[in-house]
Amino acid sequence: MVSLSYVAAITAMIIAVLYLFRAHLFLTTTTMLIGSLLLIYGPAYLIFMISSGAHVLPIRLVTGGVSEINPIFPRIAARVRDFDAVIVDMNFSIALMYVCIIAGIELVDRLFPKHAATLDLTLKNWNTEGLRAGDGSTVVLLSAISAVLLFMAVVSIREDHLGKITHFLSLSALDGGRIDYRLRHGGSPSYVYNVILSAVAPMLIIWGLLTGWLRRSWWLLLATILLFVAVMIGKSETLAKAPAAFFLIQLLIAALTILTNRITWRSALVIAGATSVLLIAVFKLILPAADVIESIYNRVFEVENQSLLENFAVFPALHPFMWGTNLRPIAVLAGITPYIPTFSIVAYAWYGNYDITSPALFIADAWAGFAFPGVIAFSLIAGIVCRSIDTIFLAHGKTALAVAIIGAAFGGVFSLLTTALNIAMLSGGLILAPALAGLLVIAGRLVSKGSISATTS
Repeated sequence: MVSLSYVAAITAMIIAVLYLFRAHLFLTTTTMLIGSLLLIYGPAYLIFMISSGAHVLPIRLVTGGVSEINPIFPRIAARVRDFDAVIVDMNFSIALMYVCIIAGIELVDRLFPKHAATLDLTLKNWNTEGLRAGDGSTVVLLSAISAVLLFMAVVSIREDHLGKITHFLSLSALDGGRIDYRLRHGGSPSYVYNVILSAVAPMLIIWGLLTGWLRRSWWLLLATILLFVAVMIGKSETLAKAPAAFFLIQLLIAALTILTNRITWRSALVIAGATSVLLIAVFKLILPAADVIESIYNRVFEVENQSLLENFAVFPALHPFMWGTNLRPIAVLAGITPYIPTFSIVAYAWYGNYDITSPALFIADAWAGFAFPGVIAFSLIAGIVCRSIDTIFLAHGKTALAVAIIGAAFGGVFSLLTTALNIAMLSGGLILAPALAGLLVIAGRLVSKGSISATTS
């Protein structure tokens, strides 16, 4: 059964690759979703599982180093009676995920064929279009950016973010002082601030920069540049490597989209090269003594797959399926207090500490909550949401908002790779950012109509 499950997972991965090529490899939310899943939970997943998590095995094979077996494998084997069953569940869930995401994408196209046809035509003509400011009021966008900037500045000053960053960099990177300080002080305790930082501000920055330049609105450009500074301070204040780097990657993807929306080997090399440079620079700044290449490979590929394995090994072998109570609203309705999220249960199972965060790919939470039906349903929803974003926002052509949505969608897709579906939709911005953009567009149209009515009267 283990061999059959690997065959199912590999077959689903091949289907996903073929589906990407069938979609002509345009840069959209759906292609970013499938492509990023294949990058982290494709061959890298297979290498991690088949080699029992041998540390940075592909790199060690090239350099001639020795790869140690990941200690989580014998730890799981010692506590879980049937480790093979865990592997089978994971592999079939991975296979279902790819198939159901594609099914969700196709479902949107079948339900709204005219919109899908318009989107496909727009994507094919994207490179021949010039960038347009699009609909909406500059005043409304400036007001939104100014409000976000003011809120972030107040929180940043109140929590002394610059002081935290300066103190962190003054600590030695050799004795673990930085790691300890990050665990105790990294990140703002404000939920609203964190949501704006990760889900809202990146979209507004891209949208504001492009609209301000196209309409020659210098006040909008100034406010957007100040918001960029505020976001970089906020990302750096997490004292972690990934947030600042991936924010810059969002901007890079948006800039590339202005030039072309076709994923060719050249554009792929540009993205891969720029991403590597950014990650190396950030890793060197945070942990200068570490082996950068191995650290990046471990963090991007192995840590995520280990988290996925840890989650699947807990449910149902060590903890019964939660049947929805892993979602806070359902837990509240069921009268379960205190509410303990899935990742805390997993962290306690393997590390004896509820405070260690162990978030994983969105299907891990789906599995913990509803077993295979959860994996199927959540994957369908992910495919439907991503395709709907493309259909609603990209079908209008190469506008400043469309480019901003693509940049924001990268952040939302990335959160799907590392956290639960509901968290990715809101805190990660996969739904929140497009919803806010839609409200601002509507508000802008109302303001424009009001201005025209006042002028004509």
